[in-house]
Amino acid sequence: MKNIAVFASGKGSNFEQIATRGIRGARISLLVTDKICNALTIAHRYEIEAKTFERRDFETKNAMEEAIIKVLEEEKIDLIVLAGYMRLLSPAFVNRYRNRILNIHPSLLPHYKGKHAIQQAVEDGRKLYGVTVHYVNEGMDEGQIIEQVRVPYEGFDIEELEKMVHETEYELYTRVIQHLIDQEETT
Repeated sequence: MKNIAVFASGKGSNFEQIATRGIRGARISLLVTDKICNALTIAHRYEIEAKTFERRDFETKNAMEEAIIKVLEEEKIDLIVLAGYMRLLSPAFVNRYRNRILNIHPSLLPHYKGKHAIQQAVEDGRKLYGVTVHYVNEGMDEGQIIEQVRVPYEGFDIEELEKMVHETEYELYTRVIQHLIDQEETT
């Protein structure tokens, strides 16, 4: 059984979808947040251990990440899944967990990196809407792409587009995580 840690900073909708759908051969052992947020309520509902590491409680970012690493090691975490975690991980952290940290992004990378990707895509006008799951590296939304799904949308209602993108995220992220767990089981 593989142990997954989910990192989140907000509503926790992707986290909840992964918890609800489940991953065969794995369990979400830990939720890590960088602040008090709704994802903690979801962890409580699903009886998943949760730890909050607020930057202000540590002298340095490195000290905060070392505290997180200590918990990850105690929980024997095999895979880290970023689900709306709004902090960049340091190169040292990324190197320690190279090819074991996933992120989901609401655009067809390499287009529209960073925050407000859906808004960026709408403003661009090229109708390049979609979702990307990728490995995390030292850059923002620059890691190796694992899978992408295009979201065909021709309307003008950004809320409708956001809903479609998020629904695509929920299905895609769970499927990719399951595929990676299945691949590890066969190697």
